[in-house]
Amino acid sequence: MKSIKGLFYIVFFVFPALLFAQDSPLPMLSQSAEHIISTLKENKGSIQNNPKIIQDAVYRYLLPNVDVSGMSRSVIGRQAWRSASASERAEFSKAFTQLIVRTYSTPLSKYTDETIKFLPQRSKNEGRFARVDSLIIRSNGQNIPLSYSLINKNGQWKVYDLSVEGVSLLQSFHNQFGQILKNASMGELIQQMNQKKKAA
Repeated sequence: MKSIKGLFYIVFFVFPALLFAQDSPLPMLSQSAEHIISTLKENKGSIQNNPKIIQDAVYRYLLPNVDVSGMSRSVIGRQAWRSASASERAEFSKAFTQLIVRTYSTPLSKYTDETIKFLPQRSKNEGRFARVDSLIIRSNGQNIPLSYSLINKNGQWKVYDLSVEGVSLLQSFHNQFGQILKNASMGELIQQMNQKKKAA
């Protein structure tokens, strides 16, 4: 199973730079792929030694297009979310957002001219939910399948999960946090997440 950092590294190449209120999320994903790859190419010589370039790109191009609030609820489970106080929910969402940015940033410095090919879209539930499959094309011929799960919220497509070679990012985080919450409180989980941020 690939690490969570590995999953983030692969998926970043096709996340949108702009929001498009369309019936299909495919144009939003495909039109922005060129922009993201271009940004990485332009900074290829400096991104490894200047992580702020990558972090700024993640905040600008990734987060506006991800259902962070929905993912925050899902990764810790309905019971844990309902049991948490309003302040704990806010603190967890903030820590989880920072985890997303931190996890994406480091492996992006290893960009080596990958390209993306999108496959026909699969939709369900009368268009509110959609799935977009793609392939990461690599020069060594070892292409990687990548699938996006999206939800249409008020006319804007938001990514709520992705799978690389059948491994769900959302489920990976859910399993990780679930193990911690078996023996720790919500506050202790948040504390552990913030400690990892300082150590990174």
